[in-house]
Amino acid sequence: AAEAASPAATANALPLDSSFRWTASMLSGEANCAWSPPLSSSVGVVLTEFVQSDYARAVFNTRRVGGSDYGQIHGMFDSVRLVGTRLELKPRQACENVEGLFDRLAKYLRARIPQIKDVVEIIRDGENHH
Repeated sequence: AAEAASPAATANALPLDSSFRWTASMLSGEANCAWSPPLSSSVGVVLTEFVQSDYARAVFNTRRVGGSDYGQIHGMFDSVRLVGTRLELKPRQACENVEGLFDRLAKYLRARIPQIKDVVEIIRDGENHH
């Protein structure tokens, strides 16, 4: 049987965004130098929290991601797409094959945005569901 969310967890939950796609050129700033995820985007808020966490800092350091990419969504992901309750993320090459990265991210995303049902890692040969 499914357990009801605790009041504390529900208080921290954010609403689910409408479907969107953030491309590599948008995330890198090539499309528009001033582009960043909309402030109203729950996914943007949660991904920013994740990439600025101590865990992500360790990933960035281990994978030698630095400069303007450090602590930024585009430092970890080439693209982000939300379709209904499915969130698709394509990791940057430097962040591919980091053991446990997507499992940890999926757990964090679902805690903050419980409406997300499927977190998908887009890889060269297909996709991994977390």
